Amino acid sequence: MTIERSKPASQLSTASTAAEADVIEETMSNMSCRGNADRPVEVIQYRHIAISKSERGERRRVGAIGWRTSDGEPVRQIDRDLYQVVSSEELLERVD
Repeated sequence: MTIERSKPASQLSTASTAAEADVIEETMSNMSCRGNADRPVEVIQYRHIAISKSERGERRRVGAIGWRTSDGEPVRQIDRDLYQVVSSEELLERVD
């Protein structure tokens, strides 16, 4: 990292903090699943990305991955082909 020598450290601009960052949600994949009584459910895998600006350009901080149904219900992944709706504990089996 190079510091501008013409300005004292107290006058140098700083990069954006996390509070100043824009946060977007990126959809990583959509999976067709089957719930109770063969009910079709779409599970969406997503992650949040914080984007901030600095003197060197855009900075992207990638967050943890999460899952939810297309209705917005939180889902936890049990294994590659099995998911569970958090609120109802309904098991969802991947079909695609």
